[in-house]
Amino acid sequence: MKFNLNNLSKAMAAAAFVLGVSANALSEGKEYVVLKTPIPNAQNSLIEVFSYRCTHCYDHHKFNTMSKVKEKLPQLTYKFYPVSSMGDYGKQANEIFAFAAFKDEQNKVSQSDKNSLTHKASEAYFNAYFKKKQRWGNGANPEAFYEVGLKAISASKEDLDNFLKTPEASEILKSYENANDISKNYGTPAFVVNGKYQIIPQAITSPQALIEITEELSKM
Repeated sequence: MKFNLNNLSKAMAAAAFVLGVSANALSEGKEYVVLKTPIPNAQNSLIEVFSYRCTHCYDHHKFNTMSKVKEKLPQLTYKFYPVSSMGDYGKQANEIFAFAAFKDEQNKVSQSDKNSLTHKASEAYFNAYFKKKQRWGNGANPEAFYEVGLKAISASKEDLDNFLKTPEASEILKSYENANDISKNYGTPAFVVNGKYQIIPQAITSPQALIEITEELSKM
């Protein structure tokens, strides 16, 4: 994305562009692309496709971009889809985030909320990867990788294993499969509205642009 994350707070305070974005102003290929394979059951949502090893995803996590969008567009559902094809522990990350997402839904907490288990798991992995430079044996120590996320969400490996046997786990993990193809378009993070429209990174010139484009695409 082109906007400077150091100036996000100031930019978010702006009520709108001097020249606002309207539905008629959005153009396929300029502000968004239509996904060849839409994400099912994703109406009225904004999904961020991310990886625990993506520095730009970490920047957005630190600013809590999705929460800022939610403040302006509370009518939407906010979710995070991890990319399993990036990093040595993509499969394990998907399992941890699927469990966190399931528990957040049970607790009726938005995944964008700082108190959500999704946020806590993200915080733990981003800090471990970028601050502590942990690599967990570059794929040789999955248990150590699991431990970071499980500790963050106050769960045991047995809790996770039991969850993974459920239909809910299969459903969430299947939905995450869409993230791999989406990430191939422009990398990560990727923002998808209503499961159909991926916002082109170059169109997100400011946080307000992300809000306005998301709002208009959500009406389509």
